[in-house]
Amino acid sequence: MDGDSTKYPEAVAVKNGKIVFVGKKADAEKLKGDSTKMNDLKGKTLVPGFVDGHAHFAGFGAQSVGANMLASPDGNANSIDDIIAELKSWFANNGTDMTKGYIIGMGYDDAVLKEQRHPTKEDLDKVSTEVPIVIVHISGHFAAMNSKALELSKITAASIDPPGGIIRRMPGSKEPNGVLEELAAIPVYIPILSPTEPKTVEYFMNKGQELALKFGYTTAQEGRGNGES
Repeated sequence: MDGDSTKYPEAVAVKNGKIVFVGKKADAEKLKGDSTKMNDLKGKTLVPGFVDGHAHFAGFGAQSVGANMLASPDGNANSIDDIIAELKSWFANNGTDMTKGYIIGMGYDDAVLKEQRHPTKEDLDKVSTEVPIVIVHISGHFAAMNSKALELSKITAASIDPPGGIIRRMPGSKEPNGVLEELAAIPVYIPILSPTEPKTVEYFMNKGQELALKFGYTTAQEGRGNGES
């Protein structure tokens, strides 16, 4: 991986689950036996499995199951109109049986959205006013809800900002605008995005593992894990 392609190993040999050789193809072929299985990468690069240094594995499932709120090139959510379209499409294709009755989405980023702001409840109400919606910021430290989700979460004009959190308000009003910050967001959205039924837990875990493996991660961890998790 030093940038000089002439130094790249050409072949890897594995025996009984262990790497026994890395180097020239001609040398690797000397180890070939009658039962050896050969794999031609056809120009692709083989790398060791990536080890996740900081992530939240329990959230991988929601990222995989929910609507993709990432901007290009990882998704199509480059504007608030795009977010609305993605959520509508996801709901039409998936329903909410596996997501506690909510439309969910992960990974929007106000810094790269065309409007340079967070989606509000007025934006998300364009998707639905009957089905609750919660989408989580790419940082995990913000969330945006539609009117129905705010109602179910009992967040109203009378709600007081919790310590370490902010409930953003409509201009000139105490009415929540749907955007929640830090400890106003995290304790609210985590229970919504966390499955509890064994069948759903297994589904989310499997989807999370598939997502990790898709990007080459073979070791992952849960940053919020503790003795009671």
